[in-house]
Amino acid sequence: MYSNIIRLEVFGGVNLTQRGKSVRICKCHINEEVLRMFNDEDRAYSAYLEDPTLIFQLIKHGYYDVIDKLIDENNIDVNMCDSVGNDVVLRLLKARQYDLVLKLIKKKNWDVNHQNEDGDTFGHILALDNSVMALRIVSDLVKKKNYIPNIRNNKGETMFDRAINHDYICTAFKVLKDKRFNDIDIISFKRLCHVCLNNSSYGKYSRLNNLEIIVSNLAKKELVPSMRKLIDNIRENMDNIKREIMSNSFSILEGIINSTLVEATI
Repeated sequence: MYSNIIRLEVFGGVNLTQRGKSVRICKCHINEEVLRMFNDEDRAYSAYLEDPTLIFQLIKHGYYDVIDKLIDENNIDVNMCDSVGNDVVLRLLKARQYDLVLKLIKKKNWDVNHQNEDGDTFGHILALDNSVMALRIVSDLVKKKNYIPNIRNNKGETMFDRAINHDYICTAFKVLKDKRFNDIDIISFKRLCHVCLNNSSYGKYSRLNNLEIIVSNLAKKELVPSMRKLIDNIRENMDNIKREIMSNSFSILEGIINSTLVEATI
């Protein structure tokens, strides 16, 4: 009986994925008892225990206390996915339930690199959130040994690209400092420099510090040849670039970036 509650979400059908198996929920009659069920946390809890695919209904309807209890009792299948490939952790992140997310990402069996139908990982979605709590989660994410920061989504974006494209520097720098991250191209680097250096939001010394962080971290990485050449050229001209930055000029740096980009596209 309780498993019928899933039908609150649709009047047609919905696909849920559980451990790689597609579960088709078909259109059915919605009786009054089912409609009332989500007004009672105890019933919602019992319904979930009977049918764990209801986790996405609990998230949708805001039953976060129930979910918290289920997590504490180790009754959540952290890798269960909805119809578009979002796992439980990602759905809770989208709902901004940061405390629950922090609990679930500690699960050893969580597939941190799982991609949804858009190719987005948990990190890709996290990069769109610039809140204080999101930054804390980023810190925990990059500490995970099996996390792969170089994964690209269907648009060709890494988590780093997502952060830079939204001017979220703190997140971008946390990924940049990860020793495993090295999948950066000249276009992404140019965008990074524009956001961190040619930006009136930063003072001169902040810009110099940003430049040091960027170059010092990338110099340690195994980069594609065009990026290695770019970083080496910047290091060779670092003193002149710094003097220009102190004068609010970026012509040398921009010239190096643009010339390397042209060579790479020929």
